[in-house]
This record gives sequence, structure tokens and C-alpha cells, in this order.
Amino acid sequence: MRKILFILVLIFLHPSLSYCQTVEAVKQLAPASHKVDLATQSVDPTVLSNQMMITIMERMKAGNYPEAKKIALDMILDCDKYVDTPENEYRSFATLMEKKLYEIYQAREGKKGTVHWVQQPIADGFYFLAMIAFQEQKLEEAKQYLQKAINWDPMRSAFYMERAYFMIANSETSELAMVMASYLKALELADNFEDFAAAMRGLGYVFVDKGDIEAGLACYLVSLTFEPANMTAKKEIDYIRSLNPELVKSLDASKSAAILSERKVPSRMDTVHIKVLLSIADEPSVQKRPKELKAILKQALLLDPNNVEVKNRLAVVK
Repeated sequence: MRKILFILVLIFLHPSLSYCQTVEAVKQLAPASHKVDLATQSVDPTVLSNQMMITIMERMKAGNYPEAKKIALDMILDCDKYVDTPENEYRSFATLMEKKLYEIYQAREGKKGTVHWVQQPIADGFYFLAMIAFQEQKLEEAKQYLQKAINWDPMRSAFYMERAYFMIANSETSELAMVMASYLKALELADNFEDFAAAMRGLGYVFVDKGDIEAGLACYLVSLTFEPANMTAKKEIDYIRSLNPELVKSLDASKSAAILSERKVPSRMDTVHIKVLLSIADEPSVQKRPKELKAILKQALLLDPNNVEVKNRLAVVK
């Protein structure tokens, strides 16, 4: 799965990293054996998207925003031809997991239209346009582009974290409730430990800013159960310790989960992601590929180590 937020952090928050280190993180998102030949009809859209992302990052690292923007515009080319109707919706998901999750959400709302997965990196294109505008200090434009990215891929946890970050960066303290709502949505949609921990840290920041240091500390402590080595969470805990050392001594991960529950903040990933992974595992094409099936089930077990159904399924996979 593509970890867009992780890539953004590499580019903008850690400028000391070399371009090669940054690019390597994205190269891992697509099989190295795949090569894109634009002269053929068999272009893998995921590989093509990842290559465009790498090129955009190269231009942005070099400060060549006009060229980066040109590539991002190519990613959204002719996107206006896709028009939603009550019967048909068009979305630019990053993964099959996102598509299935979106269909579950639509069913919950009683919507019965067909969801079409557009095999074009439209959401990523708008996302990068937002990043470019943000770097150019065009915050309002950046927010508009990011909202379009969310419209095209409403299941991307990282997009909601970026929306919250944009509001914080603009010192929109009057919109603190919206910042929290964005982080809560990111937490709800997170389908991997990195995104869940990042959203939890974002909520921690909001709670501390609101003066609820106990809840903020609880967020940081819970986030460390998903990313134990994260230095941002540790530094924030150190800051809270300087304000209230007894509070830090009194809390652990278990107590933190209870504190967050009181504030209606989940401390565990939504089990719907397990349902989606098992749905993917049940697909006939996956059933014919034992290695892929095993990888999917292992991912499900990683998200829920005590899930009996997943354990039983794994036990019979050759």
C-alpha cells in the first residue's frame, strides 16, 4: 500500500535525507521487475503512477515547482469526463482495499449505485497539486486541491491528516473542532499501523492545544503501541512530563485507552479492515495464488493478532 503521508514527511519534514533515500521509499511501492513501455497497451497504472510520483518528488526537492505541477496536471488529465450520477460513481482509489471499504460505507448509507475504480492517479494528482501550492504558500489553493483529492479518494487516511495539518499550519485555531474531526476520520480509515499512529499523534496535539493534557498524553502513549520508536511521540511525552511529571508516571497504555474511550476516541484500528481483507482473500483470483493469499491473511492477523478466523484460515494455506 502506498504510504503517502510517509512520503510527504520524507520530502518536507526531513530535508536532510538524500533524494535517493526518498525515492527508494517510493520504489518499494511497486515491483522492481515491472517496466513501463508507453508504446505498448499493457501499461500497469500502479507502476506508472509511482514513477510519476518519483519524478514529481525529484522536481519538488529541486524546487522546480512548475515542472512538478505540469506532471501533477498530467495525472488529473481529462478527469472532468467522469461525472457522478445516482447510479454510477467514479473514484480514484489507491488500493482494492479502499474500494471495498468505500462500498461498505456506501451500503451503510443505503446507497446502491455502482462504484467505478478509475485506473488513473487522479487523487494523487490533486494531492501533489495541494503539496505544491502549500510549498508556494498558496494555502487556500492547497486546501481546495486537497479537498478534490479527498473527493476522488475519500478512503485515504493520509489525506485527512494533511487537511488537519493545513489548518494547523494556517493557525486556524477557530477551526480546532474541524482539525479534530479530520484526525478522527483519519484514525477511522487508517488500515496500517503507521497511519493510525500518525493520526493518534495529531489528536494528541489537538488535545494538548485545547488544554486537555491527560487526553493528549493518552494519545501519544497509545500511538507508541503502534510505532514504538517514534521520536515525535516521545518528545511530546517529554514536554508533557515537564508540565506534569506525576501525570506521566500515572498513565500507561491500558489506562490511556480507557481515557480515550471516555472521549469517544478509538484506541484500536477499526475491525472493518479485517472484514475487507478477508473479502479480498475470498476472491477467486486470490485463492489461486497461495503466496498472495497468505500475505493478505498475515496482514489481517497483524491488525488483529487474536482473530480466530484469520488464524484458522492461515493454518490451511499451503
